[in-house]
Amino acid sequence: MNPEDLGTLAEYSSPMLRGSDTVITIRRPDLETNSYLAQLFALSGDRSRRLTHSWSDSDPQCGPNWSGYLSAEKKAAPQLYVGDSLETAHQITDNHLGVSEFALDDSSARALYVARVAEPGRYGLDVAVPASEEAPRRITTASYLANGLGYTNDRPARAFLVDLAEPGLGTVGLRGASEVPLSTLLTTPDTDVHDPQFSPGGHWASVIAAAEPDRGRPDLRSTVWLLGREESHPLDLPPMSLSLHMWIDTERVLLLGNALSRDELDFVGQMPGLFLHDMTTGSTRRLTDPETVALAPIRPQIHGGAVVAAVDTDGATRIVRIGLDAAQVALDDLDFLTDDTTVVNGFDLDEETLVFTGSTPHSPAVLGRIGLDARADSGAASVTGETVIVKEHPAPANSVEPQVLRVPGVSGTITGWLAKPHGEGPFPVILNIHGGPFAQYTHSWFDETQVLTSAGYAVVYSNPRGSGGRTRSWGTAVQGDMAAPAMADVLAVLDHALESDPTLDRSRLGIQGGSYGGYLTAMTIAADHRFDAAIVERGYLDPDSFVGTSDIGRFFTEEYTSRSREAIAAQSPLAHAPQVGTPTLVMHSELDLRCPLEQAQQYYAALQRAGVDTEMLIFPGENHELSRAGQPRHRRQRFEAILDWWDRYLSGGERTRPEGERHRSGEAEPGAVSAADSAS
Repeated sequence: MNPEDLGTLAEYSSPMLRGSDTVITIRRPDLETNSYLAQLFALSGDRSRRLTHSWSDSDPQCGPNWSGYLSAEKKAAPQLYVGDSLETAHQITDNHLGVSEFALDDSSARALYVARVAEPGRYGLDVAVPASEEAPRRITTASYLANGLGYTNDRPARAFLVDLAEPGLGTVGLRGASEVPLSTLLTTPDTDVHDPQFSPGGHWASVIAAAEPDRGRPDLRSTVWLLGREESHPLDLPPMSLSLHMWIDTERVLLLGNALSRDELDFVGQMPGLFLHDMTTGSTRRLTDPETVALAPIRPQIHGGAVVAAVDTDGATRIVRIGLDAAQVALDDLDFLTDDTTVVNGFDLDEETLVFTGSTPHSPAVLGRIGLDARADSGAASVTGETVIVKEHPAPANSVEPQVLRVPGVSGTITGWLAKPHGEGPFPVILNIHGGPFAQYTHSWFDETQVLTSAGYAVVYSNPRGSGGRTRSWGTAVQGDMAAPAMADVLAVLDHALESDPTLDRSRLGIQGGSYGGYLTAMTIAADHRFDAAIVERGYLDPDSFVGTSDIGRFFTEEYTSRSREAIAAQSPLAHAPQVGTPTLVMHSELDLRCPLEQAQQYYAALQRAGVDTEMLIFPGENHELSRAGQPRHRRQRFEAILDWWDRYLSGGERTRPEGERHRSGEAEPGAVSAADSAS
């Protein structure tokens, strides 16, 4: 894959069964317009047809009487479209900042949706008041920023109800008309709400929101709020941080989220679980094991008396079945419906069929189908046949399939991958490190790996301690020492690849990573001087200033590095910059609120002060999601900049390092770095 091939990629998502059709969203980057195109398509057998024709259509929902989706014109905010079918849906909202989520109550002909509500005089509500002339913002809360959005308190996410009706003889609801049905703003907590839902029959309308008001102290607790026109009240749940909820009936609700075991900030390594809350008894029971099972943020469904959900496993996201009577069922006892290499991003099912979208080692986007059977004896569902890939988006030319590596480590086997270019070698090698840290690389086809291998570079990557997809103890292994355990693991996988494959050129090594991966890259090049060059992207580089500038800084730094001044300094890439001798490209986005731009600026200045060959590349208008969801042209330019840097330092034979690159901590021998080395 070349950088310009970015426009040939696609993502399949939000699959939905509709009679004999499967409806999916197909989203693809468009380099010419520098935007993303997304439409709904219906697939039946070998036929595929486009259902919608706006610039960005997504998130379809269908009921017996009403169907809806979100739709936006180019560079416009999405609005809710509803009708008796997806093909006949019409606009029913006109919110200034757009609609983010919705749910349909088919039986009562109404919709519950979430939209941000701007304060008067802000965000273009008054065309006479440009952004630079808005009134000052008075901040009293601990949380007031969100990456990719900006300030949140002056445009809170609120819940609205709107009745559904076909357009009459007037202009309300007609395409292009200025009138839409009247929406009712519901009473909600003073914090953002999300995940709008109806219970069966529309008895309850509900959202997820903070359990307590933000009074200037970080608090990750959230709960389900039952909504009314005059007042709303929360469910009395154990301390939890919720992402999704789903009503089984009017008294029972499934919850997906983290248990905050120690206190309201106990998030490190927490395995998202599945919980069942009974409003009759007030009890909340955990269905999944808190040590081994991590639910993916995909809405579960009920089938045959069991929950069908998705879990993150080592390198994959798999669909599983969990009994409603389960009590902390462990990973090894789950009933898996999909294989151990597919990364599922959404699914839907009926009595006989399950469909899913995701990606595989061979393709960036697939639609799969599995036959189901509800067994009368137990009420549980069973798989009746093999998975059939109904539609597969072709990978670009020169794509390679990485080799899976299982490498012994201090705390257990480390899962990694080696991707090599076509040909005989010897190949320069790039060690790539993922962000998080509680995230993971997967078996999925990955554009960054493919761009590097197509350019002639072998890529080694892995899921070291601190990563997700394993166990909670694996995830918490870097708490209090964010560098040494993970550094030892990624270097162990690199050494294993170099020792076992003679086509890899150990004299030409690079290292790169983004976010926490940028952090670990920076800490590694301060401790291990074998690398010819490095790329530190959107890095977590100064834990001190992160506390006051990042949208998650108040709790992230203190939970991972502690509040100890000595511990923070020992884990700070900025403090270790004088030990760096490796030429380093510092890449960052101008509007990054997760790892703010000052993180890169401070680190770049520190490298200059240390005499390191360094450059800084700043992307305007982008945030922390540049590599995944940034403007298509910027994503292509990012790939071009990465290749330019590696071509500069790795394209030839062994480079003679300038005098001084070996001077600071001594040249480390190839191999894992000890905790003492990484903290020096």
